[in-house]
Amino acid sequence: MLASFGNSQKSKTFVTVKWDGSPSIITGIDPSTKKFFVSTKSIENNTPKINYTDEDIDKNHGHAPGLAKKLKEALKYLPQVIKDSVYQGDFLFSQEDLQMQNIEGEDLITFKPNTITYAIPAHSGLGQRIKRSKIGVIFHTKYTGISLQNLKRNSDVNYTEFNITPDVFVDDAKFKDASGVVGFTRNERSKIEKLIQKAGSIGKKIKWDEISDSVYEHLNIFINSLIREGKFVEDSTQEFEQFVEWLTQKGQTAISKLKTEKSKQAKQQVLDEYINKVRSNQLNIINLLELTMKLEQAKKFFIQKYNSVVSAKQFITQPDGSLKVTNPEGYVAVDEVGNMVKFIDRLEFSTANFRRD
Repeated sequence: MLASFGNSQKSKTFVTVKWDGSPSIITGIDPSTKKFFVSTKSIENNTPKINYTDEDIDKNHGHAPGLAKKLKEALKYLPQVIKDSVYQGDFLFSQEDLQMQNIEGEDLITFKPNTITYAIPAHSGLGQRIKRSKIGVIFHTKYTGISLQNLKRNSDVNYTEFNITPDVFVDDAKFKDASGVVGFTRNERSKIEKLIQKAGSIGKKIKWDEISDSVYEHLNIFINSLIREGKFVEDSTQEFEQFVEWLTQKGQTAISKLKTEKSKQAKQQVLDEYINKVRSNQLNIINLLELTMKLEQAKKFFIQKYNSVVSAKQFITQPDGSLKVTNPEGYVAVDEVGNMVKFIDRLEFSTANFRRD
């Protein structure tokens, strides 16, 4: 897919912006019953929660009043918009979520569906559209098929597929900017290709089967612990030693909670054996950390390139309640056959989510 990110106007690859909406809704015309419905991702459960009426929403989601309210609003207004098929999207706002704020001397309409606060100039055309809307939804995926249990996914959604009504602010998630195609220079492409090639060569060195599932799981938790601190993998050898220290401290904490000396000794033996096992697999784990770092560096090229031309105002709320300017959560690149690559700024947005929790 890399070749599709050049300056060619003929590329069939498109990029969608990952909106930070909530809830994620799946809605449209049930191909079996021809009735309009709304649902959440619970539609994929073994016992799906499909809502055709307000009563269905009360039954399926009454335990979550905030969610139920937004689903009822979607059920009320989205039949005006969706002509056919089934769509998945992000619920951005209802009327009561909109606020007028003056930030740095500019009048803005703001709404915060999840982690990010979105801010739109109040007197702009977009701001006026949002101000008069009852709800706002961004659709990014379309489903077709003969039943809700047999749907085919397509990420090429265009806002022209929807009816336009004053009650609903609706749009697709495709990346839009005034400059046209966002391409990479030859030097930028060369750097990305080298990082991907390097990642490929590192991946070939790793003896994947020698790394146990528990080590994979602990590595994932360890990396998340770095992200909580606003860090990421920077030096794979140093991070390996930190990983061993993190495992040791985690094990010692568990041992200290045991009551008998016998159980402590037994647990200590298990911990020592596990640490020795990790040490014996040092090269594989260091290479895995190095691979993670190289892929993150390559991903940042894409994120920074698209961030450089995004004009929308977006903020993350800081612990003291102030707003910090931020970029979109990430992007999703889709090629002509539907393959998707997600570029998510984990360091910024996972850190923000961890702090919020």
